[in-house]
Amino acid sequence: MEANSSFDEVYEVIFPLIYRFVSIRIPKPDVEDVAAEIIGKVWRGLPDIEKKNALKAWALKIASHHIADYYRTHNRISVMTLEEILKPLPQEADQSETWATFLSVGEALAKLSTQQVNVIQLRLIEGFSAGEVAEILGTTQQAVDSLLYRAKKGFRKIYQENPDKGGRG
Repeated sequence: MEANSSFDEVYEVIFPLIYRFVSIRIPKPDVEDVAAEIIGKVWRGLPDIEKKNALKAWALKIASHHIADYYRTHNRISVMTLEEILKPLPQEADQSETWATFLSVGEALAKLSTQQVNVIQLRLIEGFSAGEVAEILGTTQQAVDSLLYRAKKGFRKIYQENPDKGGRG
């Protein structure tokens, strides 16, 4: 990303990532406002960023701090209900098994720690390297690798213990 990039260019690069990151951490009514505030912070700080090629990781670090501030100022616990994170499934002839699996995955993720959910989203869904995730979360690459291992192990255990909701215990 160039120092003279337009707002539109920056927005197109980071908004989808920031929106996904925020949408599973903030109550649904506030997601758009919080994402917009983060984009504003990123835009204002863009001239100060040293490595322009690390824009996404830097923006997610800003997002992490902003979300923590959000919960401090709103005196809320950062827990999302399933209704807030579930999206409608595509229409199928019989959705019951798909829906049960989706609910089971959501329930399993809800039982993991915030850091474990963060590392799963950033490493497995967003595709960041362990080094990039370490920078975003303010930790070491080894800690990220260890956290991801424990998160996957914990998710697998929780998911498999729930065979009637989609797990294959």
